[in-house]
Amino acid sequence: MIKIVSGLSVPVGSTVALVNLCNQFNDRGHNCVLYGPDKWHLDKCRAAAIFDFHPENGDIVIVHNIKLFSSAELYKLPEKIEQLRQQTRLGSLKDMIFKSVPRPREHAGIKLILSCQENDLFPIRQLRYALFDKIHFADFSQASYHRIAQDHFICPNFSNRLITSERKPDRIAGVIGSIRKKNQIELSVENAFADGMESVIIYGYLSDPIYYYSRIQPLAKKYPGRIRYAGFIDDRQKMYDSISDVYRAVAKSWSLIRRECRLTNTRYHGPDPSKGGSMTDDQIFAVWKDQLGL
Repeated sequence: MIKIVSGLSVPVGSTVALVNLCNQFNDRGHNCVLYGPDKWHLDKCRAAAIFDFHPENGDIVIVHNIKLFSSAELYKLPEKIEQLRQQTRLGSLKDMIFKSVPRPREHAGIKLILSCQENDLFPIRQLRYALFDKIHFADFSQASYHRIAQDHFICPNFSNRLITSERKPDRIAGVIGSIRKKNQIELSVENAFADGMESVIIYGYLSDPIYYYSRIQPLAKKYPGRIRYAGFIDDRQKMYDSISDVYRAVAKSWSLIRRECRLTNTRYHGPDPSKGGSMTDDQIFAVWKDQLGL
């Protein structure tokens, strides 16, 4: 069985990507379950709580956002994740850095894959990456950023199933992304108003409340009645139907936002590079099928 296990399953882009991956595996006849410590993912695909995760002989385990230093930690992931969250709450603690020299596999009978959906938020060099059989990157830029000597493959995330919006509002901008400092939400809002947008709707999971109240809330006073925070919306089609334009201030070449804008006929304003043509779901699945030996 294919088991995807993530260190977080709140409504952010990486979780959406894993939900889509899980659904694609099941839709194409390969049993797959997504395990996570939060609850949002539970009704989005074939899913379970992190406490239900038990690796078994013959499994393919795809790991996301969990710093593993030995295969023994696979059997006590709830405790591992809670420990990492405690460290985050207490402040930044020094990570343990293990040597990544290849050594005999400790997870006999289990194929272990690391799926990387981040750059600086998940520095691969700070874990024992030689533990993994392969590493998945969603974009070439991630492989260049992490620069590790380990067997890896590059494959974009599956798109959400979207269609061209039948009716679009006029000059209603959307700012899409997790509410945290690195995404520079406030700059996207300012850019939208500078371009003559009448109002801005902010769509995204509130990852950093301090950032929201210190940088976003003041904008509501600067532009009274013109900014609305809608949170994370499960219905992506409904979200794109409600806006005419999307603004982003940070380049993420593996983000699905630009592709979703193209699918829904939503104007896109942002620095994300566009390199080559996009892959179809069939082409993306063919890569996963080959890399996992399905």
